[in-house]
Amino acid sequence: MAVIAFGQACRPGNGAAEAPAVTDAQGTLTRLSFDQLSDRAAYRLADLGISYGDFVAITGGNTAGFLAVAFGIWKLGAVPLVIPASRTADEMRALLELGKPKLAIGFPAMAMRGIVQITLQDAFLADPSGRPALPEILPPQLRVGASGGSTGAPKLIVVESPAAADPDRPWPLGMRPDGTHVMPLNLTDGTGFVMSAMSVVSRCHLVLMPAFDAEHLLMLIERHRADWVPVTPPVMLAVWKLGAQTRAPYDLSALRAVSQYSGAAARWLKQAWIDWLGPAVMLETYGATESRGSTVIDGHEWLARPGSVGRAAPGCEIAILDIAGKPLPAGEIGEIYFRDLTGLRNFRLIGAELTTLPGGWESVGDMGWLDSESFLYISDRRKDMIKTLDGIVFPLEVEAALERHDAVRSAMVFGMPAGNGLERIHAMVDAPGGTWDGEAIKAYLAGYLPSNKIPDAIEFCSGPLRDLAGKGRRQQLRAERIALSGAKTD
Repeated sequence: MAVIAFGQACRPGNGAAEAPAVTDAQGTLTRLSFDQLSDRAAYRLADLGISYGDFVAITGGNTAGFLAVAFGIWKLGAVPLVIPASRTADEMRALLELGKPKLAIGFPAMAMRGIVQITLQDAFLADPSGRPALPEILPPQLRVGASGGSTGAPKLIVVESPAAADPDRPWPLGMRPDGTHVMPLNLTDGTGFVMSAMSVVSRCHLVLMPAFDAEHLLMLIERHRADWVPVTPPVMLAVWKLGAQTRAPYDLSALRAVSQYSGAAARWLKQAWIDWLGPAVMLETYGATESRGSTVIDGHEWLARPGSVGRAAPGCEIAILDIAGKPLPAGEIGEIYFRDLTGLRNFRLIGAELTTLPGGWESVGDMGWLDSESFLYISDRRKDMIKTLDGIVFPLEVEAALERHDAVRSAMVFGMPAGNGLERIHAMVDAPGGTWDGEAIKAYLAGYLPSNKIPDAIEFCSGPLRDLAGKGRRQQLRAERIALSGAKTD
């Protein structure tokens, strides 16, 4: 069967007009009403001069209207440039200037030369009556995504694959047609956006959370008998911190797949979820949007190799290389490189470049190692490694131990200059609801970490240190504290 353009794939099909398509805080749209709403958006955008290949920037909340605009963009053969709603106005402006979209939808009013701006509500003002039917158009690119923001530099990732579905190929990570999905992630983040679109395209009923709340997620899964839900480590942590007494009353028996994205979860946390829901339910993939490859692993494989993110997915290869670009043997930590073998993982960056080696090997800067059976384990980002007097410390390991504490909602660890090219371990800890003693936290960590990995300083704060996609700003937090302390970097 030939591929189906996203714009056509949201059409109701025979007998499906009244089937639920998208539920948000305002109610439920049937497949027919969702399709008609996206048609209105397409006509409106066409009236504003949008046509094939144009970039259309969009931001906003988790609403059916936001998603309908995205499908309206695809129906014109245009490309959605999705910018997280959590970005500051200055960050949004920088990304818009980098991407140069023809139209911006849903953004706060700002002076932007050459970019028409409208509200999300304005995108539905067209009268569809008497209009010619929209032709089937295959957009040249699926989307343009913004970087996670952890480096501070604006970066856009253009996914060169067309916005199309191939019914003859497997659906993503545990997803099946005609199911029910609950979406706890933000639509303006990469995983939330793409997986929500795939839910609509695969004829599933998509239930959007207006804002993430751990117990509300369990309630929605039970209420709608959801069979698939995507999670990230921050979502997993928040649900687990509810406690067994809060989780136990909810009936999650309809779940076939909990699909994990956005990096490895702490081993203790992943083990806890497998013990709770069973290994058959837990699936995981690792791979950045701008990566030439990815990995997959199921719960049974993970139990045999705790901490692994899996083997290379079909169509790609993994290599662990040293600083000189030479392959490292199993068990040794180096930089993770992927190579695409299919020619289908096409993207380009605006505002940045990848580390590329001859032969098509590319890296996004993650460090890790392979075991003897080619299962991959993640250590951390190369730029985030902490060089202490006792050796290299990877922040992820320290953060995982901190977040195991019942009072800790999130943690962020980085190095502070200590002279002679060395660093001290500095931890920021989000522990709401009380006054906490840093020495008591250090004593707790002694049960899980060797002494050389226990932070030298613990700073408490009152807000989450990562977003739902698992993105944090280690380097920005580090730079701010260096500036405040007056410390000199080597």
